[in-house]
Amino acid sequence: MVTYEDECVGCPAEMGCLGSTCIYRNVPHYFCDICKDEVYYEDLYYYDDKEICWDCLLQLVPKAY
Repeated sequence: MVTYEDECVGCPAEMGCLGSTCIYRNVPHYFCDICKDEVYYEDLYYYDDKEICWDCLLQLVPKAY
């Protein structure tokens, strides 16, 4: 799951606010749909229409041997 959060850092008045083009305006945060832990986007896997982390994926997929 991806959520977007406003992480405004309060730029100084002399610098001015960049508004919607600011990199801190809509910061993506990635979460596992099962355990709800926050992970890097590279660490999410699609399985059964869900975005899950490696640890949850290992628990869901049966081991071959």
